[in-house]
Amino acid sequence: MTGCVLALELSTPCGSVAVVNGAQLLFSATFQAQRSHNAQVFQPLQQALAAAGENLSGIVVGIGPGSYTGIRIAIAAAHGISLARAVPVAGLNSLVAATDASNFGVVGDARRGRWFVASVKAGLLDENIAIVSPADLDAAMAATNQIEWLSIDQTAPVVLPTIQLAQPCAIRLARLATHWTSSDWEKQAEQSLEPRYLEGAFITQAKKRPTTR
Repeated sequence: MTGCVLALELSTPCGSVAVVNGAQLLFSATFQAQRSHNAQVFQPLQQALAAAGENLSGIVVGIGPGSYTGIRIAIAAAHGISLARAVPVAGLNSLVAATDASNFGVVGDARRGRWFVASVKAGLLDENIAIVSPADLDAAMAATNQIEWLSIDQTAPVVLPTIQLAQPCAIRLARLATHWTSSDWEKQAEQSLEPRYLEGAFITQAKKRPTTR
């Protein structure tokens, strides 16, 4: 597909927006936000749309795993622009945009005292993401046969110092999408644009209070 690709990546506290036209980077902005991506993203997003002008051809969004709020904001903004500009919008797993390498493993915090182990090969994410206890982490990493290991979580490099800290970024998302054909865009746009969860929601049931008479 010819024309500009707009990308939004808000799955981590380091948010980013980018516009790419073929091999040319037209706009890029990054910002730090723990829980206020909505307050940070709209000014660079306006600048990105101005850079793309009338040449915007598609939008790609990082769908996580990561910040529930940030990903939802990115998806909502992308849907709004898609409707206004009549261009397709698609999602990519944020982990594939963590580095320029094509083959690497990712370790991250899966909450509740567990880790997740993911593998990217030839630029594609293996959807069989393992969620393991600390005791099983080494075996899960060895099973992927990966040499380079990254994490998008600040906690993982502290526990495992051989893992390099990385951040998914909008530039990489946009450049991945520039290689899609019109048919690829159609297939991607047909898929539901939803956040990528590691597992189902954990809901704590309220304890019943004893009845009194």
